[in-house]
Amino acid sequence: MSNGTSPVWTPLQHGPRWQVTEGEPSAGESGAWLAADRLAEPAGVELSVLLEREHTGSGHRTGHATALTLMAVYAGRVTAAAVLHWALYDEVPDMRSGNVLVRPAAHGIGGVRVRSARLLVPRAGEDSARLLHRTVLDGHLLPIADALHRRTRAGARQLSGGIAHGCATALCAYEARVDLLAARWQQFVDTAPGGLAALGEVERVRRTPDGPERLVYLRNTCCLYYTSAEAVRCASCCLTSREERLRAYTRPK
Repeated sequence: MSNGTSPVWTPLQHGPRWQVTEGEPSAGESGAWLAADRLAEPAGVELSVLLEREHTGSGHRTGHATALTLMAVYAGRVTAAAVLHWALYDEVPDMRSGNVLVRPAAHGIGGVRVRSARLLVPRAGEDSARLLHRTVLDGHLLPIADALHRRTRAGARQLSGGIAHGCATALCAYEARVDLLAARWQQFVDTAPGGLAALGEVERVRRTPDGPERLVYLRNTCCLYYTSAEAVRCASCCLTSREERLRAYTRPK
């Protein structure tokens, strides 16, 4: 079977994290959007723009810390719709880098567009998890991580940790169908390239004893967010004990 596509994906409005717009931007706003397939160029203008926006927005003191935050934010926003759609429906939307445009924000990603909203057709003998790995990880997120590593010398393992964090957040932020999403996360990560399985874990928590169950992700790699001007650790910081992180997630707001 050829690697064809089927034009049947309708991006669902699950929430802002998974919001995707279809089609090329208008001529008046085209300059605000970056082609995702250009972000794998370490010295490229597009990657420079994202790094500068993240540096300014996060207040990081070093380039490699900025890169680590950017990687997690990117994975948790740009390809999140594909990861969640796969988990819920066992289909893989076309979030290959050549089909994606991103709009930078002051901190993170302000918008995601696909040139064509379509579902990908697996190759012969390829299951949906491997199709997701091939298109979202091998063909999109991991090349950007490599570019950030070469550009800033950010650690390759820490950058992979950001990818794992972002992909997990794409599922954990969806507060429904917890059993399904926990199982799908395990299916996704068990055979994922980049050693993602060893870089963190998904846990079930309740904010109150009788409250709804939800999923949270605990990183085993550090994002260095505590080096920012805010001087605070992220909610999943591996420098904090596992027990303390779980307690933080279960405290009433």
